[in-house]
Amino acid sequence: MLKVVLISQEEPFFIPKMVKSLLEDNAEYKIVAATVLKPHRKNKNMMHWLFERTKIYTYWELGIAASGYVVTKVLSKVNPGGTNYSVRNLYEKEKVSVIETNDINSAEYAEIIRKLDTDVIISISCPQIFKTELLQSVNKECLNAHGTLLPRHRGVFGSWWTLFMEDKIAGSTIHTMEERLDAGNIVWQKSFTLQKSDTQYSIAYATKRDMTSGLKEVLKAIGNNKLATIEPQYETTYNRAPDKELGKKFHKNGHRVIKLKDLKYIFSSSYD
Repeated sequence: MLKVVLISQEEPFFIPKMVKSLLEDNAEYKIVAATVLKPHRKNKNMMHWLFERTKIYTYWELGIAASGYVVTKVLSKVNPGGTNYSVRNLYEKEKVSVIETNDINSAEYAEIIRKLDTDVIISISCPQIFKTELLQSVNKECLNAHGTLLPRHRGVFGSWWTLFMEDKIAGSTIHTMEERLDAGNIVWQKSFTLQKSDTQYSIAYATKRDMTSGLKEVLKAIGNNKLATIEPQYETTYNRAPDKELGKKFHKNGHRVIKLKDLKYIFSSSYD
């Protein structure tokens, strides 16, 4: 049975659903430990994270997203044992050991991974880039789950750029990791046709739902020594965080970050 470590950020909308599904009993792997990071990059803080989003959200969209955030946080506080909106609550309930760190690339962290005899690390929306020592600390693979059809839309805000660039299809990718952002061998990929009503949030929900089942498939393949590489099918693009002018253009072109109807994705309890 593969020994797996999950590294993610603490995010109440989508990641708990992924982790909840991955923690289900199965014969292929066991999650032996996890790390939960803050959502901002290591050299930033929460104000930087929030400021990036004020550039691309309208006030109405900020209000919807903030309402969803407040409600999920209140529900987690009112019911500390509740696992629908908190990654940490999930790990506590399932008795998964949480490795605390602010730097996954520290020598100390890599040593912990080695001592656990880790076969696979899975990165889900990790805000830090894996460096060589961490990449070499596992027995088999470091995997990243990315919400675009790589190598298209490497970088950040993938669902947003998918809409901004008027893509006809969206999708998600699982790839092995190397010391470059969203690089490595593609080992799983799934696409779907975009609808006119799709928003950044509805795409994020769909891609993370698909990646959850995809990760299970990939782990099974690794366990059976049948992991295969997929040739890239899409053009390479790289995106940074959009600025305010691009945010205005996004909305002028009829796209939306979030709508009221997207609250159903936020408050759903699982991807099943």
